[in-house]
Amino acid sequence: MKQKAKEKIIRNMITLLEEHPFEDITIKMICAYSGINRTTFYDYFVDKYDLLSTIQTYHLQKYKKLLNALYFSFDKNEINHFKLYQFFKVILTYIKRHYGFFHAIFVSHPNRDLFTDYVKITKETYTNMLVDYTTILKKKQFVTYAIGGQIGIIYFWIREECIETPNELAQILLANAIKLRR
Repeated sequence: MKQKAKEKIIRNMITLLEEHPFEDITIKMICAYSGINRTTFYDYFVDKYDLLSTIQTYHLQKYKKLLNALYFSFDKNEINHFKLYQFFKVILTYIKRHYGFFHAIFVSHPNRDLFTDYVKITKETYTNMLVDYTTILKKKQFVTYAIGGQIGIIYFWIREECIETPNELAQILLANAIKLRR
């Protein structure tokens, strides 16, 4: 029962983030949306900042695990296009499954610091992949350009309510990644 209250708080905080800037959200609002009292809220979280941090950390850690799985899935000196496609598809499926969160933090009320964290860990992983698995020169510029395009496509996809399937968008991202290497 207690775990359900925590999940309800998290779920309703995400709903509130889509509707209101974080600064405008109060503990009273979170409790009202969640159908709980303040004591229950404080059983799980110190304050609304702790709640937001918990949600953000959870998703960022999941994303890091997916990036690490991608990195370690390749054979030495070879980036496999099918594995790259699978990675894109898994990431996009995850984003679509947690659409409310990603829409809230990237579109409705953008969180610049969290966005920067996602870009930073993506750049690190992509750079490591290029160093370990390719002979591409000017790796820093390549990674910056590739990530900029991918972020633009994914942002637009989220903003437009994920109209394309993760499979369709993964194919687009893969096609663009292949074109970049030419």
